[in-house]
Amino acid sequence: MQSHLTRQVFRQILHNEPIPHLQCYGQLVLRQYRRQQLPLRLSSTPSRPLFGFSRKPPRELKSTDLDQGHEHLIELCNLLAIKARPPPAYKIVTAFRDFFYAKANSRSPLEDHQYQHAITAFKHLQKQTGDGNAGLTAEDLRTALKALTRRKPQQQSESRVELARLLFEELRLREEEISLENDPFLYEKLDLEPYVRILSQSRNTSKARELVEEYWKRGLKKDSLTLWHHLLRGFARERKEDEILRTIDLMKTNEVAFDADAHQALTLAYIRLGDLASTKRWYVHLIDNDGTPSARLNVMVLKLCINQKDFQWGQDIFTRILDQNPDKDAWDVIFQWASAKGKGVDEVERMMNVMIETNAKTGNNIRPDIYTINELIDLANKTNDPYTAERYVALAHKWKISLNAQTCLLQLDYRINIGDLDGARHVYKDLQSYEVSGGKDVSLINKLILALCSAKTQDYDAIMGLVEDLTERKARFDPATVSALCLLHLKRNELHDVIDLLQTHAFHYDIEERAYVRDTFVNFCLDRNNNTAMAWDAYTISRQIFTETERDTRTKLMNEFFARKRSDMATHVFGHMRQSPFPQKRPTADTYALCMEGIAKQADTNSMEIVHNMLKLDSEVEPDTRLHNALMMAYSACGQHDRSLDFWDDIVYSREGPTYDSIRIALRACQLTPFGERRARDIWGRLQRFEIEVTKEIYEAYVAALAGQGLIVESTKLLGKMEKEVGHKPDAISLGVLYNASPGSVKKAQVEEWIKANYPSAWDELESMGRMRPGGRDEIFLVDSVTRDAASASEAALQEKPEDDAEDEADKWE
Repeated sequence: MQSHLTRQVFRQILHNEPIPHLQCYGQLVLRQYRRQQLPLRLSSTPSRPLFGFSRKPPRELKSTDLDQGHEHLIELCNLLAIKARPPPAYKIVTAFRDFFYAKANSRSPLEDHQYQHAITAFKHLQKQTGDGNAGLTAEDLRTALKALTRRKPQQQSESRVELARLLFEELRLREEEISLENDPFLYEKLDLEPYVRILSQSRNTSKARELVEEYWKRGLKKDSLTLWHHLLRGFARERKEDEILRTIDLMKTNEVAFDADAHQALTLAYIRLGDLASTKRWYVHLIDNDGTPSARLNVMVLKLCINQKDFQWGQDIFTRILDQNPDKDAWDVIFQWASAKGKGVDEVERMMNVMIETNAKTGNNIRPDIYTINELIDLANKTNDPYTAERYVALAHKWKISLNAQTCLLQLDYRINIGDLDGARHVYKDLQSYEVSGGKDVSLINKLILALCSAKTQDYDAIMGLVEDLTERKARFDPATVSALCLLHLKRNELHDVIDLLQTHAFHYDIEERAYVRDTFVNFCLDRNNNTAMAWDAYTISRQIFTETERDTRTKLMNEFFARKRSDMATHVFGHMRQSPFPQKRPTADTYALCMEGIAKQADTNSMEIVHNMLKLDSEVEPDTRLHNALMMAYSACGQHDRSLDFWDDIVYSREGPTYDSIRIALRACQLTPFGERRARDIWGRLQRFEIEVTKEIYEAYVAALAGQGLIVESTKLLGKMEKEVGHKPDAISLGVLYNASPGSVKKAQVEEWIKANYPSAWDELESMGRMRPGGRDEIFLVDSVTRDAASASEAALQEKPEDDAEDEADKWE
């Protein structure tokens, strides 16, 4: 027998070198991780240019855009998940440090999965070093803790709190080992404040209060009021007014006054929540030392009244503002109050003239400016009144007030809302002449791109112009924008653009946002309006970008390709599940069964053998009755009926035993295998001996098994006794099963004559069901799903695969 050991293998053995194998468990994980980092490869048909001139070089895809250091944190988590050897500790320390310094400098929050990666890395470092210093300096830990204080709106992550706790406890251990004589308040200045802030933002304010009490008793500076303000805000966000009152009592016990600043911090927290009822209660709450609400708080409360249309309660505040010699901010909110109560643009303009005259008498030069106009436009936008908003823009021109970037953004917003996309694009061009700080325009440009993609008539050039603008600025696209653009590119077969888009943005989303984008690809594949080639392209891209896709979603995609009559592609989807290094993503016995059932419907012998070989090598899956049933169906559909009955034997001697489906499928195999009547009678005898109730379907399957062996007389006798045996008279389906199972035209003619003689009305019903001639063989009636599936499988085995443009797509992408 020829040896499979090559010269290279012998050389590696002699030199004591490792011999990697493609199916090595550890190598699979490394390849899966590297696949995220390396550009995706698209196949291309080789072509030769005219006259042999050099052609344009192929387009290079973008590499994965990850935060600095995040790549190595992901690698560590993947290796630890499969219990492989992790990278050296110094590499993890460097990656951890680089990641959090980059986050601190960019002032961007972490995503949920990034918290998990950081926790895993930090705990790993603590175990590696053994002395508790985790290989990181105190400055590194403080930088990480400071980075955690920033969060996305409404983000409530337990992982964020857990990571903050680990960092704070590590810092506390270190600081207890050093002298605090020169700076006894190191905790408050560097560590305690950010940790309390994180806890109060994450619905853990009670824990934060315990820490503040502990350190306050140990001599924390009495002017460190920010900590108490964090507690008040935190309980307000948690809607725990009893705890707020208790916190105020603790402040008094610790000689901390509930002054105007604390009152403002608490009331503003409710204003940001839009809770007018709570705002009213705390606005009138007594302030220590006979304090009064600040002017800024009055303005903010009046704005909330305007937004909530509570003019009756806000009237007193409005009057108080007027009586206090209002400044510029107060005058702005006065104009908004008037506009919200129904004053027109002309009346507001007259109020502006009165303001100028009044302040001129007192020597104040207060005039309306662009900020005044912007606030009024914003109010009109909130009330969905674009006409009034446009009039305020005209008022700015009349008063020769120069517009700014915020004005353009407000115009852009209301024009998108009313569907004036041409006007929105015109405003966007005007916006280009302004410098927008902090990326305030990014969300609105995303909104404009989404609106243009959703328009009935898409202006591709306009969309790409906006996309290129944001891309050059390295701005982030919203998940909805990425989804819309991916759909646009997929339908135009611009696969490189899809990949570039995902490589740039998908790895900066949290788990829910990634799932949103991934579902766009899944729905694209499930949409039958998209041909199979397009669906396969979408699947191939998504599986390499969204490696976290769960088993159920992959199974749904597998079933979709089966439904599209592409069992080869469905088998590839199953194979990708099988290759996953993570157990929760690998196929279960039910997944194997679904795959085999799909293969059976298309009688794909090659796919059946591939999947069955995978099952034989899968030590984690123990075949059950359902899986054995599917194997029987697949082998029987592929013409290997003897092999199919071997699985029946496995079912019989298994602990679970056969089901009614098992019996029906086994009898179906007996119908087509040589001398199958022997096995059929054996099965029937078991049913009789064990007094198992025989259903109508099982009885029909037994009749068909005998008829398939040419025993027509015995089969007709059995049908004659059917009512006595199972309580059902033979109907059109029962007779159709007998006719279909009968081999050859002679036997079919004999059965037809018997049916017409004994059941003429049933024969007429059979004729109405229709016939077909699968694979050029004898005609059969379409009496049940089994017959239709078997006929379809025969047709699929003889016909060419559908959709020539999808030919060999599965192989192309491998």
